[in-house]
Parts: sequence; structure tokens; C-alpha cells
Amino acid sequence: MISMEKTFRVLLALFVLYLIFEIIRKILGGSLGFESLVIGMLLANIGFSFSINQRLSEHIGWHKGKQNS
Repeated sequence: MISMEKTFRVLLALFVLYLIFEIIRKILGGSLGFESLVIGMLLANIGFSFSINQRLSEHIGWHKGKQNS
């Protein structure tokens, strides 16, 4: 069964690939409006922030549970 986290990461990666495609199209002459690209990049940034925060939280939790020898 595919976990929710894995699904989120795949969707986020697809969204970022779409944004890269649109940025290249904008550079070459035609695409979405500038505002749409900026909003898309902002949403991608928020998605990456949540992903990184979750991994960091798990890592810190691992350190808290580690026994001192």
C-alpha cells in the first residue's frame, strides 16, 4: 500500500517538474503569466518546507530516543 507521504512526494515532484517546464517556456517566449509562476513556486516551496520539517522532526525524535552509553 502506498503511504500518504510517498504520494505527497510524488505529486510534489511532478508539480516541480511542471513548474520547471513553465519557467523554460517563459524564458523562451510564452507561458503562464509571471504571477502564476510565482504562486506556483511559492506553493512548491511550502511543500518542500513541510517535507523537510517532517524529516527533521523524525531525526530529532531519533536522537531523543537514543540511549546514552
